Order: sequence, then C-alpha cells, then structure tokens
Amino acid sequence: MKATRRIQRRANMEAVLRAAMAKPHTLSQLASKTGITRPATESVVQDLTKLGWIGPTSAPKDTPTLGRPASYFGLSKKAGLVGALDIGAHHISAALAELSGDVIAEKTGPADEGTPIRERVDLAVRLLQNLLPPRANLRICVVGAPGIHNRGKVVYFGGSGMPGLQGFELASAVKDELSVPVLTAGDCHLGARAESWRGAASGIDQVVFILAGKRTGAASVINGRVHEGQSGAAGLIGELDCLGWRTLEEETFASALYPGHAPSRDELFPLAANGDETALQAVDLYAKVLARGTAAMILALGPQAVVIGGQYSNYADLFLPTLRCELGKFCPFMPQILPSTLGEKAVLVGGIRHALDAVFDKISDHVRNSDFFPAASQVLDAED
Repeated sequence: MKATRRIQRRANMEAVLRAAMAKPHTLSQLASKTGITRPATESVVQDLTKLGWIGPTSAPKDTPTLGRPASYFGLSKKAGLVGALDIGAHHISAALAELSGDVIAEKTGPADEGTPIRERVDLAVRLLQNLLPPRANLRICVVGAPGIHNRGKVVYFGGSGMPGLQGFELASAVKDELSVPVLTAGDCHLGARAESWRGAASGIDQVVFILAGKRTGAASVINGRVHEGQSGAAGLIGELDCLGWRTLEEETFASALYPGHAPSRDELFPLAANGDETALQAVDLYAKVLARGTAAMILALGPQAVVIGGQYSNYADLFLPTLRCELGKFCPFMPQILPSTLGEKAVLVGGIRHALDAVFDKISDHVRNSDFFPAASQVLDAED
C-alpha cells in the first residue's frame, strides 16, 4: 500500500507540473484541473518548488483584477531551457525555449552547401551559445539535419553537398561542445512533429509530412509521436525510382516542356506565379509526380492530414489543386491536404517539441519506475 501511495504521489506531481508549465494557475485551479484535493495540491506545489520546477509567478495577462489577488504558480526559471539546432544545406538556425515550449530566442544564418559538416556543427553551436542568457541552464539540445539518423549518427544521406554528413556522429560532436544531453533527428521527422504540434495539423494525432524543398522527403506522426521505424528509416520512399521523386531533385520532371534546358524549381515557381503558361504546365507535372509518393504514404498509413512543407510550400496555391485531384484518383479515403503554416521554422519548432518530449518522457519514467521525483537539474542526468 505504501508503494502505491508513493507512485500516486509522483503521478500527482507530474500532473500538477504539466498544468503549471502550460500557464500559471492558482492552487485552487491546479486542484480542479488535476482532480487532486487542495491540501494535497498545496503539498505537491511545495515539493515541486523545492525541486526547481515551479514557483510563484504573476497572474496571466487576461486575469480579472477585482478583489484580493490570488497567488499563482508557474514555470520556474530554475527549470531551465531546451535548445534546437537546424543544420541545413543552405542555412543554420538555432532556438531556445522554456519548458513551456515558448521560444525566447532564435537566429538563422546562411551556410554554403560545400561546407564540411564539422564546420557546420561549430557554426551551429556558436549560434546557440550566443543566444544563451547569462547563467542559463540548458537541459537538452535537439539537432535536426538531413538524412536518416540512428542513435545520434547520420547513417544515410542520399542528397548532395554537406561533405562528411553520412556516417557523422552528430550527437556526440554537439554534446562535446555543449556538455548537455543531445538528441538528433532527420529534418523531415522534426517537420512532421512541428506541424502536428503548433502547425497546420495542430492537435491531429495521425499526420503525414511531405518535404517539398530542394530535397523531397516524407515522414509521419502516429499517435502524436514521430514514427521512426527501423534505424530511423521510416518514410524513405523517395528511394523507389518508380515514384519519380528523384526527377524532382534532378530538375528533370519538366524536361518534355523545355527541350533545351528546363528551369530549376527556384526559377519555375516564380514564373508560374507570374502566369507563365509553360511554367504552370510544369508545376502541374510537379504536382503529379509529388502525388505518387504522397499517395503511397496515405495508403500505407491512413493519416488524418497531410502537410506539405519545405521551401516550395510557399507556392502551394499553385500546385495543391492538382495534387488533391491526383491523390483522389489513388486514395479512396482522403485526408486533409494542408500547406505548412510554419515554413522554414518547422525543423526548429519540431526540435523544441522533441526536446520537451524527452524531458516529459523521463519524468513519466521516474513516476513509474523510481522511488523519487527528479529535480529539474537532474531529470536528464542519465541521458546519453
């Protein structure tokens, strides 16, 4: 019986912590939201305050000010921050967020496709370090980069540029410089998680994400989490030549319309946006090729929504009608087809969510399997 009570106590602490992190609450509000008695809530709040998770804070801005002000409890600055890095072929971005998920700082800089991965990592880490406030407690960092990631290593990269990326121990390299736990994930996977959290598919648990950028890729969120598959390789459908996705990356999908030299997609989409008839036909061809792999993902996974992300999602209004029409020919059960609302920030946002998932997964693990509730400063001590 005592063991059961201890587990219940830790479960109560997790419930109160999650509520207080979302936004500041009074003791009565926390008790009501979690279903815990008010005296028990007060005791839990005291414990969480001692552990550095929450503390007294100001009331939310929309709180009425009539009468004596109540005491509010929310996320403590001692709880620390999470970081996210997006190491792309042509850019490097960094962001910092509180454990509530609120971003407090972010910055992006250009990168050359030919820059070796080791130099990219150094640039990315410096970018993040320059964002850190004095005496900040960074708890974890998530790094997004192209390719298939397994246990912090880029085990496969089918694109061009970014010398040294395939086979690179990315988590180890970043951890050596930041001295905090580091997780890595493919940019496509993080884009999927971002769009299902705070993007076009917010609140939807079954989501397919299609990366429509220089590279074309796919990833999925199942039951609110990225489906990684064996060795992190889920969604690698572009390897099927019969789908034609390589012709998108090789810029040959519209060659029949341009006998001499077909324009790149960077040139093609602006032309189409300005009403060029041949470019509009080429964009239709682009949509039809994109639909093949998208249909394969829909038929295999049965998602509620498909989000089109990547840089060319900025031109989604040009190709979504054809894409939806083509998908309707293959898919008897059509999901919503949505353009990204996060754009180029998707990988960073997904990295932040992935970091928060790691923190709360560790807390939940302590609730189930430990005889104590971790302090904020110790929650990820055992992470690799």
